[in-house]
Amino acid sequence: MASVLLAAPSFAQEDDDTGAVPKLRSTLSATPAATDPLIDEAGQAADADAVVAAPLRPSLDAADLRTVVRPLPPSQSAKLPAVAPSLPAVAREADARAEYEPLGLRLGSFVVNATTSTGLGLRHHSLDGNETFIRSTGALEARSDWERNSVDLRVAGAFRRSISGIDEKLPEGEARLSGRFDVTDADRLSASAGWTLRDDQSGDGKSNTFSGTLGYERFGGLIGLKTGLGLDRTVNESDPTLDNLALSSSLRLALDSGAVLEPFVEVGAFGRRFDRPAAGDGLSRNGVGGEAKVGVSVNRDDLNGEIALGYGYERLDQSGLANVSGLIGSASLAWDVSELLRLTAVAATSFEPTSAAGASADVKRSGEVTVTYALAPNAFVVAGAGLMAESYTGIDRTVMTTTLKAGIGYKLNRSVEIGLDGEHKIVDASEAGGDYTDSSITATLTFRR
Repeated sequence: MASVLLAAPSFAQEDDDTGAVPKLRSTLSATPAATDPLIDEAGQAADADAVVAAPLRPSLDAADLRTVVRPLPPSQSAKLPAVAPSLPAVAREADARAEYEPLGLRLGSFVVNATTSTGLGLRHHSLDGNETFIRSTGALEARSDWERNSVDLRVAGAFRRSISGIDEKLPEGEARLSGRFDVTDADRLSASAGWTLRDDQSGDGKSNTFSGTLGYERFGGLIGLKTGLGLDRTVNESDPTLDNLALSSSLRLALDSGAVLEPFVEVGAFGRRFDRPAAGDGLSRNGVGGEAKVGVSVNRDDLNGEIALGYGYERLDQSGLANVSGLIGSASLAWDVSELLRLTAVAATSFEPTSAAGASADVKRSGEVTVTYALAPNAFVVAGAGLMAESYTGIDRTVMTTTLKAGIGYKLNRSVEIGLDGEHKIVDASEAGGDYTDSSITATLTFRR
């Protein structure tokens, strides 16, 4: 899977008025970006003798605010990245790693990166048997290199096709265009539009989601404010009764004191409407709900991210179905333990739609931890484990999925990399015949620009 391209920091223009409110924070991913020669050159100070403000703190929540009815970000079938995220190029490792990082292509004020990967793999499914497959992934990413405001574009996809054994074709993809406009030194507007295609092997089928988001952020004192409005249209090619339209809004208030740890509270409201009653029982899953979370964000040189815990509730219009409720949580953390070692952790909760008879929703709680270790400036190993617990509200059905993964990559130069990754999945379901294991190993060849 293609590596993630991180947006360059954007800084608010300076103001000579010392009484002005504090400037907006730059928007960055929680994962520290690798050194990019193009960005560094463009971002250096123009006048060393000029008095300039200290670098703005990175935003700890670069992603859109998300309620539990919004679809989770896509997870391509290549669970391990064909190109691992580069560790921070610091101290003695900086120059050595820079020799193996793609420079990208500059088109005017934009920097463009492209990645393509092809892999040959073997798979064993405890119920379906053995398979030999080809896996192809690709991504095209562009970002603006402006001092103020930004536009980012990402188009990516993956396709896994069987060449022997199990007959399957698994296409996945995503496209996202996002922009940010700094209205003033203390006010920021953001907008994004996207499409994702996911092929859910658990049985829900191939799903297309079209999403749009509008956001506003204000930073003018001790209390920071962030709000967002999201619209998601989901079209399921396997089960049309899962087609729905979800509208959600979120509001976050944070103690923006500049401390390493900053608490926040977040509330959200949402509504979801389905095109037709569910296939399983002929009942509508239309409903409205809300959520509330408390959390803390952390911002250190070696540790960035946030963690939150709360409660979510969805009231269904249909009297014959139970309302959906329960504890919800989210997390996104990146810890650079040393120059060579990075730990990342993510967690999410989602109220997924279902057409199972008597079930109001499939409540999914997932988490994953990944370790990346640099063996050399151009070689790395990755290992991780994930857990997803599914509970169907209204019926006695649970599914527990455990995933173990590992891989190794070697960069021949800036443009070519070879890799080997493996995954083992264990599914434990309460329904008879729902248990299985799924193991695969894939050798990959990746080209980057």
